[in-house]
Amino acid sequence: MAKRVKVSRKEFLKEQDQFLSLSQKVTTYLSDHAPLMLTLTGGLIIVFALIAGYRYNQQMKTMRMENLYSQMTQIHNAKADKKSENAIGELEKLLAEFQEGPQKIRAGLLLGEEYYHDQQFDKGIEIYTKILDQSDGKGLSGQLAKMGLAYSHEGKNEYKKAADIYKTIIASADGFPLFNVYIGLARCYELNQDKKNALTTLREMENKFSSHPQIDSVKRRIEKLSGQA
Repeated sequence: MAKRVKVSRKEFLKEQDQFLSLSQKVTTYLSDHAPLMLTLTGGLIIVFALIAGYRYNQQMKTMRMENLYSQMTQIHNAKADKKSENAIGELEKLLAEFQEGPQKIRAGLLLGEEYYHDQQFDKGIEIYTKILDQSDGKGLSGQLAKMGLAYSHEGKNEYKKAADIYKTIIASADGFPLFNVYIGLARCYELNQDKKNALTTLREMENKFSSHPQIDSVKRRIEKLSGQA
């Protein structure tokens, strides 16, 4: 049978006194430091409010940028019904409304594509260069900007510059699909009357992309260039 622990009345009153003494100390401390405690509490409330406000503003900014990008996409997809210069003018106005960030980079890529199709190669080079500066040439946006830059230099018949850019994409692929990059590189060599390097690139493709659905076109190109060599 368990023994009951007896607590004398004197011990019980002593424990009560100790508890009351601690409570009084806490109450006295809070009372004496009330202004400080109120200041700290108010400061924490302000900090939490600022954090919540910042997050809300960021969410609203993201939503607005995505809405602008959606408008640009609609103009891009519907441009067949408009004159090119009108579509480009609308896209330029929308791009000017973007704040710095990933959405502006994506919007710039869209406008760069329009410049290329409208053969405004210098404007394309300018915008792709800006995107490369913003993205440090890394990630998908950086690789797409390099592709756009290479295409734009090709459009200006600057084949050596374009070839150099294609080679940088291959050197830092980072998962980027390279079949069309190699095609562009071989094309630049061929257009620059460098059939030797064009053949070398195509033969590398033949080994590297042996199961690619378009590899037969590469083989045919190799046969044609080999016959011309």
